[in-house]
Amino acid sequence: MIEGYINVAQAESDEELETAAVAGAAAVQRLIADRNNLRSQLAASRAAQEELRQRLARLHQRYIELAKRVVAQLHHFDSTMRDALRDKPEPSSDEATTMPASMKQFDSSGLPLGPQSPNGVTHGNGALPLQP
Repeated sequence: MIEGYINVAQAESDEELETAAVAGAAAVQRLIADRNNLRSQLAASRAAQEELRQRLARLHQRYIELAKRVVAQLHHFDSTMRDALRDKPEPSSDEATTMPASMKQFDSSGLPLGPQSPNGVTHGNGALPLQP
């Protein structure tokens, strides 16, 4: 009778072992599937990162080209303004004295004249009058 009991116990033990092996194999398959999924996500992420890096490089290059054009235009504007100011005739002293005092905005040294009252009087040293 003991022999029959040992055979039954061994049979149950074999079934448990087989069940455990099947469960283990299924767990290994899930791990492999998860690993493969993570690998594909990593590859997609790396591809997206490379695309962003290339786009950033193109944008950076466009920014550099735009900045160079703006600087060139500013240099051109500066040289044009310098040429225009160099070629501009200076007013003669007669022209400066014939201008009515109410139209003068700068003194002989180039400093702005102060605000003028309707009768042509300048308020102080060019500062606005204080009002309470």
